[in-house]
Amino acid sequence: MTTTNYLDLNINKLFEQHTIKEIEEIQKKIQLESDRKKLELRTLVGERYRDLILAADTIGKMKITSEKVTSRIINIEDKFRELQKKYLIGFKTEPIEDKLDKKGYIFDSVIIQIKILMDIPQYIWTSIENQNLLFATQLYIIAQHINYSLMFEVGSTELSRRYPIVSKQWDVIMQFKNIISNECNKILQSLDVSTINAANCLASLVFLNESSFADLLEKLISTRCMAIESVIKGEGHDSVKNKLKSCMKILIQTVHLIYSCFINADNAPGGLVLQFVADIKDQEAYSLLSQLDLDQDLLQEFLPSVTKHHKPFVQDIPKTFSLPALQNSVKSWLEWVNNFSNLEITKLLDLIVSIKGLYNVREEAISINLPENWNSIWEELSLPRISFWIEFFQPIITRRAKCIITNKWTDALADLKSDITELLDKIAHDKFEFPEHDLRWFVWKDSPTDIPQKLTKNGGLDNKRSLLMKAKGYSPNVIKLCEKFDENLYALLSDLEHYLYETERVITIKDSLLSANISLIANSFSDRNEVQEHLQVISTEKIEDLVQFIKNTCVNDKPKHGQSDINAIVLARFLFALTTLCSNLNKCFTSSKVSGLIITNVKWQAVCDNLKEESTCMWSIWANIYKVKISEHMKKYILKEPIDGLRVHWIVSEWEKITIEEESGEGKRIKSEILIPYQPSIPLQKFLTAICKDLNKIIPHTLPKRVLQQIIESIITELFNYYLNASKNIDLRQKQAFQVLYDIRYCTLLMVPHENKILNELSTKTCDAVLAKIDPFDYDVFNPFIHTNVKKSVQRSLLIFGNLVSHLEQLHSILGARNEHTSNERTEPPAVLAVCTGAPWFPPLTVTAPTRNLPLLSMPVPDKTQRKKITKEHVKNEPTSAIKSGAAAFFGAMGSDWFGSSN
Repeated sequence: MTTTNYLDLNINKLFEQHTIKEIEEIQKKIQLESDRKKLELRTLVGERYRDLILAADTIGKMKITSEKVTSRIINIEDKFRELQKKYLIGFKTEPIEDKLDKKGYIFDSVIIQIKILMDIPQYIWTSIENQNLLFATQLYIIAQHINYSLMFEVGSTELSRRYPIVSKQWDVIMQFKNIISNECNKILQSLDVSTINAANCLASLVFLNESSFADLLEKLISTRCMAIESVIKGEGHDSVKNKLKSCMKILIQTVHLIYSCFINADNAPGGLVLQFVADIKDQEAYSLLSQLDLDQDLLQEFLPSVTKHHKPFVQDIPKTFSLPALQNSVKSWLEWVNNFSNLEITKLLDLIVSIKGLYNVREEAISINLPENWNSIWEELSLPRISFWIEFFQPIITRRAKCIITNKWTDALADLKSDITELLDKIAHDKFEFPEHDLRWFVWKDSPTDIPQKLTKNGGLDNKRSLLMKAKGYSPNVIKLCEKFDENLYALLSDLEHYLYETERVITIKDSLLSANISLIANSFSDRNEVQEHLQVISTEKIEDLVQFIKNTCVNDKPKHGQSDINAIVLARFLFALTTLCSNLNKCFTSSKVSGLIITNVKWQAVCDNLKEESTCMWSIWANIYKVKISEHMKKYILKEPIDGLRVHWIVSEWEKITIEEESGEGKRIKSEILIPYQPSIPLQKFLTAICKDLNKIIPHTLPKRVLQQIIESIITELFNYYLNASKNIDLRQKQAFQVLYDIRYCTLLMVPHENKILNELSTKTCDAVLAKIDPFDYDVFNPFIHTNVKKSVQRSLLIFGNLVSHLEQLHSILGARNEHTSNERTEPPAVLAVCTGAPWFPPLTVTAPTRNLPLLSMPVPDKTQRKKITKEHVKNEPTSAIKSGAAAFFGAMGSDWFGSSN
């Protein structure tokens, strides 16, 4: 590879087309080429532009030197102008004729001024300790004036030679400028600085550093910002709530300081700083020195008039502060507060891991009282009234509360997922003592806790009574899952309840209503709707996450934990139980500030509907898996003995004998007997019994109707397809065909509702195939009896095969009895009479009647020339009137068989 195309290298293709060693070689070549280019460039610049570089450097140095010279000349001119203004004019003294007296007077004057310089440091320290920095600054300025006075009066050289103590003492006093400045910063940064002390410090800076009001405002704001930072970022042991409370105090205090120092104070228009400056600007040096513990007579006699009558505190101070500049500074400061809060306060609140902690922080913060003139402060500033809590801290608290809710929910969901996987792994073992796919060990085992010993007023509302759990099919494992999950949510909601609804604030008679911070109290729960909305949203998301986790890991084709069929049963019950057993999940959507009040929430109803639908989907997954078991039962009981292999004599022996009398053309009466199928075939009964046993294991009344219909559809489809194919491919004898026809009609009446057109069409199609094996004349004779016996057989077997009936109300109407209760109530399968409240008690009872002979019944036969009179065994009168209800229907339809005596 040449060096000319290094710039055109495609890095991605380079790594695709070369090995690592080749790439390293290319890298070395590129590095060598780069070094060579650098050397060539350095040589070129050094040779061609050496003189140019040297000239440029020289010009740059000359520019710097000239700027320094110009700056120093300007400083010298300013210094001379200042000295001329302050001192030279004052040093014009009247000539004294007597030179001896003049020398003596000068000596005494120097001595008294030196004495003042010797004493001033002590007074400055005392003023600093008393936090009267303005007076300390005045003393410093007086000492500075006396030092300059001595230099001009005696001469700088002569003063240093004859009075070296002056220069030494001035070196000591000169340090006070930084000391006073640092002390001002310290006081302005203190948390509990008073308005007087703040104004005192700011006024001292006016004379100490000749600061303008704009500089003073910037100084005040910057020091208060430092105070806030020291509180929030400090590594002290203060709690978060104390830090945030202190921060709130500083912010409120800062606004009050700005207003009092620069706008208006009590009887001080223009602010305290302007008042302090105005009070001393015309003060003479003698007036200040007279306040010290010095001999007043000596001061009066020997202090030079130039010092005595000098006014060192004259400053060009504006009478009023520029309001637009003040507004801009305040706005900039509020922007800083907002940015600082979003960054540092957020970090501080991250240390709080419970909503109760946030509640305590809020309560501490809103307990701070605002100044009485808070509203007037903002009016005079011509700015909108700011509530620091609402503007800056409440949004951060709200965000943290929402984050804690999310974290708590995430932890609760993680624990729930862990508990679910642990349970699924445990119940998957065959040797597990309490299986979930066979709950007979739980449902049919009596427990002392099934029925409470004392029925309290709210006993009917207890959703966790043992008997109720058994009736709903909620095993102890499912109940434990729900209880643990509910406890985790309770820990969240108990804290959140105080945060959202703790509005009672008791104000005793001794408390002053004026001192109550009404504005903060009214807005302390301003984020209630936002937090509630977030709780509902995050609860919905986490429930959806749980459902998705179950689908992806527990009930798929290859689950990571447990077995698919068992998992589907357990999780179907669990998802349905969440809506009733987890009361705190309900509260996540229906919380109310009124104790005991539950507000219907559309989102909660949507979650319930979703969970019920997902529970039904879990059951559907189990139903699909159970199809394999249905096929196994088919092979074991139905396919094991083909239809044409059924023993005819065994089938006929179980049939019902019916005697038919008919009149011949000669008027003779001829009796004949026919055999009618009386019950389903034994293989079919075994098949249905095996399925019912399987359903009994999972508490069949807890199955959703849709899933039960799905199972029934699988059963019917298997049976009818088998009968259809067998009827077409096997040469059935007529007696066998009658039994098959009876079985088909029996299954159709027992399990297929009228509205299921597909199964009814399949039933009709299968019956037509069987009827092709039966003589039409015989069918016309047998059909009414078969129809009657099918209804009787279904009625007798309702309790045995009731698990396979999904249209019980419709079936009662067909059989001649109906439920006593209204159709709006949920009807229960008859197999759970002991544990349900809406089941028909009488019609499903198994009815057996003794064999007896009844009077012969006459009925027409298809042959028009003959009439037959039929006598049958095991027969009863069919009700012809309208269906009766309740017990009347039962005793009307069954009374003659149940209570009658045989003739």
